[in-house]
Amino acid sequence: MKLIFIIILILFSNSIFANEENNAEVEVINLYESKSLDQMVLDNINEVEEIEEEVENLNDTNEIETNAVEVTQIEIVKDNFIRKNETKDLKKYLENLQKINSKILQKEMVEVLENLKLNLEVEKDKEIFFLVINYLQSIGQINKSYELVESYEFSDDKNYSFYIKIKLNYLLSTFQLNEACDFKEELDTKVKIDFFYLEKLDIFCLMLNDNYSEASLLNSILLESEKNLDNYYQYLFSLLSNSSDKININNEIKKLQINRELIFLYGAMTRIAELPFSHDFYELDKKNLSIPIILNQASPIDLRIKAANESFLENQINIDSLAALYMSADFNSDQLNNPKETLNTFSDNNEMSMAFLFQLVNIQIFPNDRLNILIKFWNFAKKNNLEEIAYKLSNNMLTSIEATSENIIYGPQIALAYIFNNNFENAVYWIELYENAKQVDSKSIYSRILLDLYSSNDLNSFINSINLTLNTYTSNQDNHNAELLYVLKDVMSLEIKPNTDINLNKIFDDRSMPSIFLLNEINDSVLNKDYEKYLFYSLISLNDKEWNNIHPEHLKLILNGYLQYNDGVLFRNIILEVFKNYKFII
Repeated sequence: MKLIFIIILILFSNSIFANEENNAEVEVINLYESKSLDQMVLDNINEVEEIEEEVENLNDTNEIETNAVEVTQIEIVKDNFIRKNETKDLKKYLENLQKINSKILQKEMVEVLENLKLNLEVEKDKEIFFLVINYLQSIGQINKSYELVESYEFSDDKNYSFYIKIKLNYLLSTFQLNEACDFKEELDTKVKIDFFYLEKLDIFCLMLNDNYSEASLLNSILLESEKNLDNYYQYLFSLLSNSSDKININNEIKKLQINRELIFLYGAMTRIAELPFSHDFYELDKKNLSIPIILNQASPIDLRIKAANESFLENQINIDSLAALYMSADFNSDQLNNPKETLNTFSDNNEMSMAFLFQLVNIQIFPNDRLNILIKFWNFAKKNNLEEIAYKLSNNMLTSIEATSENIIYGPQIALAYIFNNNFENAVYWIELYENAKQVDSKSIYSRILLDLYSSNDLNSFINSINLTLNTYTSNQDNHNAELLYVLKDVMSLEIKPNTDINLNKIFDDRSMPSIFLLNEINDSVLNKDYEKYLFYSLISLNDKEWNNIHPEHLKLILNGYLQYNDGVLFRNIILEVFKNYKFII
């Protein structure tokens, strides 16, 4: 049934999207004919970030040229904060940056740490390097840790074994098992890693090469050597060596203690044993385990999609890999022929609902039917805060939507999909079609607001768009939104009139503020244009906080700082992120 379904999809796709054959982008469905999901994910783990960096560099070219002197001065200052601090203090700083909920600011911190120019002949630089590598892998950026480790030469370093473990974990997480085993064989016998990591990897590699007798011998030695028996490893070993009947890992994971330091080895063994990962296992380290779970075909498809959604939003995989996984979900003809009943069965499963609607869109023969399902797909995604994913997945479908009298009523929604895919020209086209055929209403105004915000090329035009947007914003203001308007008016000197009436039912605010000493450091770093220091202290003050849970005075301070930080290069995206978090306009 699945094979027939895929063949039908391919035939439909070739006819529906024939006009896109010359497009430089690869068709979603055609991708599945040329590359496996494994290849797509592994090929593109770093590709997304490289593309984004190129786009950002292109967008910022004019700004950099006009402010060359000032930017150069900033660059001179930037490295001083990290180097002038004692490593014990830097360690404390990084420990307080483990839960940065802003993707924009987390990415900025990663880039700052990535671009440090360190001399590993200098002892302090060695210590800084270790702290950076440890921090990156702790926040789910093991690929970044691996890249940095690979970019430096190590001679005599007390943390050498730690870096070896980073490399092995990366190879295991991306299922490059031959490379991991070969690299392990090349290691010096002096390399030691806790929890008998190398010994366990050695046993696993022997089993991969069908050398079960030697693997069993080494495992018996391991059992005698390990004081605190690793029951989970032994459980996986027994399954791989066929020494016991296979049992459901979902039940066992709750009974056996799992060593978080060995999760990448466990992950590789689980996949070789053709066992599923469980939701509990995923929760141990969501970011670092996303790729292993995506690549594990035995795992529940909803868990794999959940991990893929997170990876896409974290820029670890690209949209083609995500689309391939969505298409791999197996739905039978009865389910596809009865969409309402099928969606009811997935009422508590957003991942399966998204995959089902995506496939349902793809199998529609007639354009009107396809558009109707596409609208349902977008609406469902928006209700579940997945609209960015839905719009990106729909990119290749948009050009097949014809501007007919029946379709024009969906103009604002089609425009939104184009906006999220940075195709502003077509977004304007659909908004104007709608307004000419119907009239200017709340739907088209909403679309134009987002168009203005997303298409602004520089900071000044973005602030002007915000000013116009908020001047025409007439939605009822709840207390949170009124506070946000008040903050934005102050930060950007906007010509708006927020509601500043005192709510006598809420005299005191229970949202916490940073200590006066931290606030003082944040203020000073902005005044002195010490932006690296500002980045650290501002993020420490935001650790484990969502934008809409920050005290308004705190938010005002942070936004004022990022308005000046590196000439406001991050400000636009931060404001859009704040809007999304507040569910305000966006």
